[in-house]
Amino acid sequence: MATNIFNPQEILRIAVQVEENGKNLYGILESKAKDTKLKEMWRYLKEQEELHRKVFQQMLDNVGDYIVYEVSPGEYDAYMRVIASSYILTQELIEKRMSQLFASDAEAIDFGIYIEKESILTYSALKEYVLTAKQPVIDKVIDEEKKHLVQLTLLKDQMKPQ
Repeated sequence: MATNIFNPQEILRIAVQVEENGKNLYGILESKAKDTKLKEMWRYLKEQEELHRKVFQQMLDNVGDYIVYEVSPGEYDAYMRVIASSYILTQELIEKRMSQLFASDAEAIDFGIYIEKESILTYSALKEYVLTAKQPVIDKVIDEEKKHLVQLTLLKDQMKPQ
């Protein structure tokens, strides 16, 4: 039987790296933004990513307190492999985009929206591995990612030419 490299600990390691990369990306976008609202949004998201990184690092450091080891095998494991693989590709894309300029503020916002959607999907899948009593920790991060998605979408709408 092949080892599933996307076990809960690996997903948590990915989540820690995801949040670190997001923080770095939003920091770069903050430093390049000319628009005050956009600069404030990137700063806020950068700070949020650091808070989320700490949450996932704490979960990883105390994995036995958070993770359920008996998750129904088969279909859900295959789903987690797909989600994790997609998320690793997203991280490679973030790293690539950190070294490039975005063509416009709208393109940067669209990329932020994409990252937030991927985060919601991944963390929602991870929640299945988290002990029921600890799921509110994941729910809080997911809710915050949803708020970020809404905030970025509203900001994008505000930036459209009237």
